[in-house]
Amino acid sequence: MPSPSHRKPPIASQDRLLPLSNRLLQTASCDLIGQANLKRLRAIHLIIGAVTALFGLPMLSMPLFPDVQNKPAAGILLSLFLGTLALVAAYAALRRWRHPPHHQLSLSDKALHYKTPSSWLLDGPSQESTIAWRDIVPATDGQPDVRTEFTTSKAITRNLVFWHRDAEGSVRMQRIPLRRFSRGTFLNGDELKLSLLLRLASRSDLRFAPSVFVSMRIDPASWRPMNKPMLAQGLGVLASMAVLFATLCHLDVSAGASSLLPLLATMLCCGAVCALLWHFLFPEWRHPIRFQPVEAGD
Repeated sequence: MPSPSHRKPPIASQDRLLPLSNRLLQTASCDLIGQANLKRLRAIHLIIGAVTALFGLPMLSMPLFPDVQNKPAAGILLSLFLGTLALVAAYAALRRWRHPPHHQLSLSDKALHYKTPSSWLLDGPSQESTIAWRDIVPATDGQPDVRTEFTTSKAITRNLVFWHRDAEGSVRMQRIPLRRFSRGTFLNGDELKLSLLLRLASRSDLRFAPSVFVSMRIDPASWRPMNKPMLAQGLGVLASMAVLFATLCHLDVSAGASSLLPLLATMLCCGAVCALLWHFLFPEWRHPIRFQPVEAGD
């Protein structure tokens, strides 16, 4: 397990301080290896291979039909090209059906290790990294040291973010997509995310953004599954989308740019209402969280 820092920083008055029993820490002290969900990956390969093959075969055989033979040569060549391209993609998907490439993630007493193979089905390029627990450091920007953020450059996903010191001594931000801890990626995804958070929480010098536990659906007080905050967020988004859609349907397009003012006002109102309801229903999620390891009997 990562050892807590000997230098305990002052706790901000707004931080939520929670106890963390040694008994709970011991449950996460064993080595844990992610069990890839190969059944799901094989099903995806089969579906993609079958769909692309069903598209490619008719395109490749289209020049054999009498009605098509009188068409321009450019159209026939395009059909042959698209059919060949689809069959090549089908072959590439079905060739790796039995042994599909998959993510790897493991937790040990010394480090976090993950690997992403090169595959067009998996997000991001091929990469591999090992991060020692002792190299994880507080954030340099004054924000919570462990938090979540959205990434939209390649895909709309939520990442777990923390900082670590690399071999050259430079402090770097580390991002790990939260979907890596889902059962769709690893059969024991729930165990992996619980173990990872417990190992990070054993560091009393790290502050957690409440969004970390809301997104991972773990109650930081009991360390049990928690769904209500995430469900409330989802319902708030759906309700806001419904109100915005209704407003959009009643817009007077003939009014020009001024017709967008009601839409903008509705967006601001939905955001304000959702924020007020969130703070009213879940006041414990307003401030960063810090953990203090204690004996089980304390």
